[in-house]
Amino acid sequence: MSPFALTRTLPVDTTGEALRADVRAGLTARPKELPPKWFYDARGSRLFDEITTLPEYYPTRAEREILLDRAEEIAASSGAGTLIELGS
Repeated sequence: MSPFALTRTLPVDTTGEALRADVRAGLTARPKELPPKWFYDARGSRLFDEITTLPEYYPTRAEREILLDRAEEIAASSGAGTLIELGS
């Protein structure tokens, strides 16, 4: 069994602050940008979650398989004490 565990530590109430920071940074960047995490409302997020369970949508399964098979090796190679996954 791998000694690594996934822990969520970001409080829910940071969303508004994070959105403001991302918009401010994105509007002052060249070229202007906005992280895709802000593209979906609640309905869109539910739809995306449903899409990721379809047999045709392989990235979620492929990423999970890679992490299950190689998490220890990836963490050891990075030299980091903490591994943060910023995906969905």
